[in-house]
Amino acid sequence: MLYEIYSGVYGVDDLPVAYFVSSDLKALVVADIHLGFEEYMATKGVYVPRMQLSKAIDIIEKALNTVNADTLIIVGDVKHLFDKLGRRESRDLHEFLVYVKKKFGRVVLVRGNHDNFIYSLSQRYGIEFYESIKVGNTLFVHGHKNIDLENSFHLLIMGHEHPSIVLKDPITDAVTKLQCFLKIPLQNGSTAIVLPAAGAYQSGTSVSTSTESYLSPIIRGYGVLKEAKPFAIVENEGLFELPTLSAIEDLLAMF
Repeated sequence: MLYEIYSGVYGVDDLPVAYFVSSDLKALVVADIHLGFEEYMATKGVYVPRMQLSKAIDIIEKALNTVNADTLIIVGDVKHLFDKLGRRESRDLHEFLVYVKKKFGRVVLVRGNHDNFIYSLSQRYGIEFYESIKVGNTLFVHGHKNIDLENSFHLLIMGHEHPSIVLKDPITDAVTKLQCFLKIPLQNGSTAIVLPAAGAYQSGTSVSTSTESYLSPIIRGYGVLKEAKPFAIVENEGLFELPTLSAIEDLLAMF
């Protein structure tokens, strides 16, 4: 099932992936896969199950059962390690890139802050590699760098933040944390849509109206956060549009 987040941008079922439709292309858009995270944790003496690769493939497989997309756009952080291309990370990247090249006629990687040492791999597998890419009036970036608001765009699609929403039951004090898309008005009149992370271990940073809650200089500098609206992903149920962040915070403050 598709859930409209913005004109031409849809959530797909209960998945952390967007479906982008324009006159030029039909694309799945994912963010923050972080292949190699398990290898990074192992260097810290923490051993976690290898789930990043299988989850990323599962998300794409399930999305393609619902939509017809000929392009995959990854808005940054397909890999995790900053300072090198890890041995296990390289194997996972190889398997993932071979898989997506079979599934899509076009694969685009917008560089994230973790995507070092990957340009040669992108060339080897025929992956388009950009700092940012514009399709019509939509600009795709990762979100870790600032942008020029004078650049002509109506919609900004980004990752980097791993957004989630925390809801608390006022009766039982039970707390639920849900991944979400976050739609944010920007000061220039355009709109930003922040995608949830596709990585199994990137559960998300809680969204709020405080600029200090965010990493991206775009959101910190230009986001109208009181009017931002989360779209929560509920497993086996789908996508649910919630009130604005200011309305949610006002409601929670009553209890």
